[in-house]
Amino acid sequence: MRRLLTMLTAVLCVTAVSAIDRKTLVEYAKPLKGLKKEQLKTAIYKMSQAYRVPDYGSGYDNTWYHFYTTDRYPGTNECVNRYSTDRFYFSNGNNGSAISGMNIEHSFPKSWWGGTKNKAWNDLFNLYPSESASNSAKSNYAMGKVDNPNILDDYEKVGSGNAGGKTIRMCEPHDTWKGDFCRSYFYMATTYQNLTWTGEGSSTSGGGLQTLENNDWPTLKKWAYTLYLEWARNDKVSQIEVDRNNAVYAIQSNRNLYVDFPTLAEYVWGDSTNVAFDPATALTTASDDSRYAEYTYSGGGNTPGDDGGDTGGDDSGDVGGGNNDNTGGDDSGNTGGSDNGEYLFYDAFSDVTEGNNTTTDGAYPLWTGNANFPNTNNVYNAGGAVKLGSGSKTGSLTSKAIPCNGGTLCVALDVKGWTTVEGKLLVSLTGGGTKEIAYTSTRTGNFETQTVTFTNVSANPILKIETSAKRAYIDNVRVWNPAATGITLPEQDAKPHIIYTISGQRVLGMPEAPGIYIIDGRKIVVR
Repeated sequence: MRRLLTMLTAVLCVTAVSAIDRKTLVEYAKPLKGLKKEQLKTAIYKMSQAYRVPDYGSGYDNTWYHFYTTDRYPGTNECVNRYSTDRFYFSNGNNGSAISGMNIEHSFPKSWWGGTKNKAWNDLFNLYPSESASNSAKSNYAMGKVDNPNILDDYEKVGSGNAGGKTIRMCEPHDTWKGDFCRSYFYMATTYQNLTWTGEGSSTSGGGLQTLENNDWPTLKKWAYTLYLEWARNDKVSQIEVDRNNAVYAIQSNRNLYVDFPTLAEYVWGDSTNVAFDPATALTTASDDSRYAEYTYSGGGNTPGDDGGDTGGDDSGDVGGGNNDNTGGDDSGNTGGSDNGEYLFYDAFSDVTEGNNTTTDGAYPLWTGNANFPNTNNVYNAGGAVKLGSGSKTGSLTSKAIPCNGGTLCVALDVKGWTTVEGKLLVSLTGGGTKEIAYTSTRTGNFETQTVTFTNVSANPILKIETSAKRAYIDNVRVWNPAATGITLPEQDAKPHIIYTISGQRVLGMPEAPGIYIIDGRKIVVR
């Protein structure tokens, strides 16, 4: 209670960082529009990758240096301690020194992925300053409800608890911080869903496989996400959590979208998995979204607090309002099904786990296709995307027949080139001819979204994407009927780029000053 009163009456924020407004946040999250459940989680995974993470430990530009920004009450210099009632203080001025008696705590234990020193090890969204004794008591136990605590203080319980019918060793945070840790867990289970979780654990020891499964969805075990959703609903996002999200974003150039959109987890694991997510109507914690102050969870199978609530119109709660409105859901991740679905066809290449799309030697080995794209020619794994072509050959993807009545269809994809743009993309739909797509982004930059519209498309058409010359990276291929869904994306070169600073100010022309910008809904770092 003493800590809670301090938070409420003294300073309820970390070091001030520019807030983000709703318009900017909606633009930032545009790639999530129209997605559900596993497809939504995969899209969040791609958006959540950190541009860089600080080095671990003390010293300039390392973890403790940044804790001064992310976890300090500015009025008193007190360090935010989420693990005990003990109080600790930063020295005057930020020299990156560790605070005596405190540790850097991995809220999502590093042993759960085998202790590899990767980005997950250093990610500030997973790291918190912790009183050392509490950190030791917590160990690598699963986070859950402790029924029989044998270590107990005002802020942390350690003991046995029920994990889906199995008694295991658990730690339970204080009610004040339960939602914070749950949203950290949602972030980690999404951002690092590609890691291999290890450790069976027992009634006396911890292990990653007590809480996690090795898959892209749900990744968290049912007992875990059910409990964490409950805790997140009861402990709403606080201002200190919002400020920390913004502070980490300024450092790593990625965001915890489960803090930005406090009902987002419901679309991934909770009561709204059959509802397509729309950032334009979803509840946010943006500085100018007054709805959140009044938000309370009400349940009922839709997303509470959102402008539109449940977007369904039938008993299933799926998007649309007729008998044919389901968006499908086969094992390949295709959302196809009918003209009235959100997307007739969607592939985020979540099965492409090897390689990367940022280095010259990263696209390897050959990718031989999946259920959506059974026919490939000179296509390579590129870390959640694919690379078409090589230094001497073009490359192509050819889809399965897309179940629809044809007519007017839109195709959107994310694309970037090699070290230079070596040509154009050639995109065709059966009966609709071939369209050329020009683009400007290259390998070390972000993907850019390009959209083309086809008319007179045949029923059950086949989509083909190929390079006109050498190499290009492709991601997030989707096809839809614009008349049925209302989804609209600008045609290439149809209008100027929409550019905002991170603080929400509109920018005319391409930015030249260093900083973080939102360009057509995508984060770009200008150096």
